[in-house]
Amino acid sequence: MDKNYGQIPLPHDYNENAMHLLVQSPRVLYAYWELSPGLKNVFSEKKGVQIRLNAQGRGPYCTTDLDLSKRSHYFSGVEPGRSYNCEIGIVNNGNEFYPLLRSNSVVAPLERPAEKYSPGQDPDPVSPATFSSSSWSSGDKK
Repeated sequence: MDKNYGQIPLPHDYNENAMHLLVQSPRVLYAYWELSPGLKNVFSEKKGVQIRLNAQGRGPYCTTDLDLSKRSHYFSGVEPGRSYNCEIGIVNNGNEFYPLLRSNSVVAPLERPAEKYSPGQDPDPVSPATFSSSSWSSGDKK
Protein backbone atom coordinates (compact mmCIF):
# COMPACT_ATOMS: atom_id res chain seq x y z
CA MET A 1 0.00 0.00 0.00
CA ASP A 2 1.34 3.39 -1.01
CA LYS A 3 0.79 5.90 1.82
CA ASN A 4 0.40 8.78 -0.65
CA TYR A 5 -2.21 7.19 -2.89
CA GLY A 6 -3.99 4.54 -0.81
CA GLN A 7 -4.84 1.12 -2.18
CA ILE A 8 -4.64 0.60 -5.91
CA PRO A 9 -7.18 -2.08 -6.85
CA LEU A 10 -6.27 -4.74 -9.38
CA PRO A 11 -8.92 -5.82 -11.87
CA HIS A 12 -10.42 -9.29 -11.45
CA ASP A 13 -10.02 -9.88 -15.21
CA TYR A 14 -8.01 -8.25 -17.97
CA ASN A 15 -10.45 -9.43 -20.70
CA GLU A 16 -7.65 -11.15 -22.60
CA ASN A 17 -7.03 -14.71 -23.72
CA ALA A 18 -4.12 -16.19 -21.81
CA MET A 19 -3.13 -19.69 -20.71
CA HIS A 20 -0.17 -20.78 -18.60
CA LEU A 21 1.15 -24.18 -17.59
CA LEU A 22 3.25 -24.59 -14.44
CA VAL A 23 5.06 -27.50 -12.82
CA GLN A 24 3.64 -28.33 -9.39
CA SER A 25 5.76 -31.48 -8.90
CA PRO A 26 7.45 -34.10 -11.11
CA ARG A 27 4.07 -35.81 -11.65
CA VAL A 28 1.61 -32.90 -11.40
CA LEU A 29 1.14 -29.91 -13.75
CA TYR A 30 -1.12 -26.93 -13.12
CA ALA A 31 -2.85 -24.98 -15.91
CA TYR A 32 -4.63 -21.66 -15.42
CA TRP A 33 -6.23 -19.34 -17.92
CA GLU A 34 -8.28 -16.26 -18.61
CA LEU A 35 -10.78 -16.10 -21.45
CA SER A 36 -11.89 -12.87 -23.14
CA PRO A 37 -15.64 -12.22 -23.29
CA GLY A 38 -15.58 -13.02 -27.02
CA LEU A 39 -13.93 -16.42 -26.56
CA LYS A 40 -16.25 -17.19 -23.62
CA ASN A 41 -19.19 -16.55 -25.95
CA VAL A 42 -17.73 -18.83 -28.63
CA PHE A 43 -17.24 -21.62 -26.08
CA SER A 44 -20.69 -21.15 -24.53
CA GLU A 45 -22.28 -21.73 -27.97
CA LYS A 46 -20.41 -25.03 -28.46
CA LYS A 47 -21.29 -28.43 -27.04
CA GLY A 48 -17.79 -29.88 -26.82
CA VAL A 49 -15.23 -27.68 -25.09
CA GLN A 50 -12.18 -29.54 -23.83
CA ILE A 51 -8.84 -28.98 -22.19
CA ARG A 52 -6.00 -31.13 -23.47
CA LEU A 53 -2.50 -31.83 -22.20
CA ASN A 54 -0.02 -32.68 -24.96
CA ALA A 55 3.26 -34.54 -24.49
CA GLN A 56 5.89 -33.37 -26.97
CA GLY A 57 6.52 -36.02 -29.59
CA ARG A 58 3.63 -38.16 -28.35
CA GLY A 59 0.54 -36.03 -28.99
CA PRO A 60 -2.45 -35.79 -26.63
CA TYR A 61 -1.63 -37.12 -23.17
CA CYS A 62 -4.87 -36.31 -21.34
CA THR A 63 -8.15 -34.75 -22.54
CA THR A 64 -11.15 -33.80 -20.44
CA ASP A 65 -14.33 -31.76 -20.83
CA LEU A 66 -13.94 -28.19 -19.64
CA ASP A 67 -16.26 -26.52 -17.15
CA LEU A 68 -16.39 -22.90 -18.37
CA SER A 69 -16.88 -21.64 -14.82
CA LYS A 70 -13.40 -22.94 -13.88
CA ARG A 71 -10.17 -21.01 -14.42
CA SER A 72 -7.62 -23.72 -13.66
CA HIS A 73 -6.98 -27.46 -13.82
CA TYR A 74 -4.48 -29.94 -12.33
CA PHE A 75 -3.05 -32.75 -14.47
CA SER A 76 -1.73 -35.58 -12.32
CA GLY A 77 0.20 -38.69 -13.33
CA VAL A 78 2.43 -36.99 -15.91
CA GLU A 79 5.77 -38.57 -16.80
CA PRO A 80 8.80 -36.85 -15.24
CA GLY A 81 11.41 -35.63 -17.73
CA ARG A 82 8.90 -34.99 -20.54
CA SER A 83 7.87 -31.71 -22.16
CA TYR A 84 4.18 -30.71 -22.14
CA ASN A 85 1.87 -27.96 -23.30
CA CYS A 86 -1.84 -27.45 -22.79
CA GLU A 87 -4.68 -26.38 -25.10
CA ILE A 88 -8.32 -25.39 -24.76
CA GLY A 89 -10.47 -25.99 -27.80
CA ILE A 90 -13.68 -27.23 -29.30
CA VAL A 91 -14.62 -30.69 -30.54
CA ASN A 92 -16.76 -30.92 -33.66
CA ASN A 93 -19.37 -33.57 -34.52
CA GLY A 94 -16.63 -35.73 -36.06
CA ASN A 95 -14.79 -35.74 -32.71
CA GLU A 96 -11.95 -33.59 -34.11
CA PHE A 97 -10.27 -31.22 -31.66
CA TYR A 98 -9.65 -27.61 -32.75
CA PRO A 99 -7.39 -25.70 -30.33
CA LEU A 100 -8.24 -22.03 -29.76
CA LEU A 101 -5.85 -21.28 -26.89
CA ARG A 102 -2.41 -22.77 -26.16
CA SER A 103 -0.13 -22.53 -23.15
CA ASN A 104 3.61 -22.31 -22.82
CA SER A 105 5.66 -25.52 -22.75
CA VAL A 106 7.11 -26.92 -19.53
CA VAL A 107 9.31 -29.89 -18.67
CA ALA A 108 8.26 -32.04 -15.73
CA PRO A 109 11.42 -32.45 -13.65
CA LEU A 110 12.97 -35.82 -12.94
CA GLU A 111 12.16 -37.46 -9.61
CA ARG A 112 15.83 -38.14 -8.99
CA PRO A 113 19.00 -36.07 -9.21
CA ALA A 114 20.41 -35.77 -12.71
CA GLU A 115 23.09 -38.30 -13.61
CA LYS A 116 26.65 -37.02 -13.57
CA TYR A 117 28.53 -37.32 -16.82
CA SER A 118 31.97 -36.43 -17.98
CA PRO A 119 32.68 -33.69 -20.55
CA GLY A 120 32.19 -34.96 -24.09
CA GLN A 121 29.73 -37.64 -22.97
CA ASP A 122 26.12 -37.30 -24.21
CA PRO A 123 23.77 -36.65 -21.28
CA ASP A 124 20.43 -38.39 -20.76
CA PRO A 125 18.22 -37.31 -23.73
CA VAL A 126 15.11 -36.73 -21.56
CA SER A 127 16.92 -34.73 -18.89
CA PRO A 128 15.35 -31.26 -18.56
CA ALA A 129 18.85 -29.75 -18.63
CA THR A 130 19.33 -30.94 -22.21
CA PHE A 131 15.83 -30.42 -23.59
CA SER A 132 15.57 -28.08 -26.55
CA SER A 133 12.46 -26.75 -28.23
CA SER A 134 11.48 -24.02 -30.61
CA SER A 135 9.38 -22.53 -27.79
CA TRP A 136 12.41 -21.62 -25.66
CA SER A 137 16.17 -21.62 -25.70
CA SER A 138 18.94 -21.77 -23.15
CA GLY A 139 20.10 -18.27 -24.04
CA ASP A 140 23.53 -19.51 -25.10
CA LYS A 141 24.71 -17.97 -28.35
CA LYS A 142 26.94 -20.05 -30.57
